[in-house]
Amino acid sequence: MSSEPGRRFGLSGVTPWGRRAFEYEAFFDLSADTLSGTVLDCGAGPSSFSAEMTQRGVKATALDPIYGSAVSTLRADLARAEERIRVAFAAEHDRFVWDFYGDTERLLTTRRQAAETFFSDFPLGQSLGRYICGELPELPFGTSRFDLALCSHLLFLYDHELDLKFHLEALSEMTRVAAEVRVFPLISLGRVNTKGCACATVPGWNSRKLSTSG
Repeated sequence: MSSEPGRRFGLSGVTPWGRRAFEYEAFFDLSADTLSGTVLDCGAGPSSFSAEMTQRGVKATALDPIYGSAVSTLRADLARAEERIRVAFAAEHDRFVWDFYGDTERLLTTRRQAAETFFSDFPLGQSLGRYICGELPELPFGTSRFDLALCSHLLFLYDHELDLKFHLEALSEMTRVAAEVRVFPLISLGRVNTKGCACATVPGWNSRKLSTSG
């Protein structure tokens, strides 16, 4: 698949880019009821969602392949990603809707806050099994292990890197391990602008109905 959208933003591959709990709550329309059970964050990266939810008493697990890397490596990767994305935002500013964050600097500050909360929690959380090194489309969990699975800024967004087969397998796998799946956003990096992006909620989806047709 073409990597043109990624090149336009100065990015190569899936970029580690953490987000905070209040962003997840807005993205996925989360409430106390939806967070009352077990929650899996797929492709969580350096997000602070799991750390913040744990502080609130929510049973949250984060999964990402980067959890197999040393913290020093993760910090260096994040620093490089931030610089590339800062340049990209300056060049592509008009492609984004800034109602939620206000401006680029506030967004980047939020990213740094998420990362620092993640790094503070990571050693203990990993030892307790809250941070799992793994990746879609094969999850290291039993069937119906979670009440809710979330996937933020991975599926659809990187459709120039991840093909249709990957998406079908990833969605099937999430619905295998969780009673409900929510994905955000439903856009790609190649979209003209981000206004009107949405969250998909999939309660009790029967993965056997997924196919490449239609």
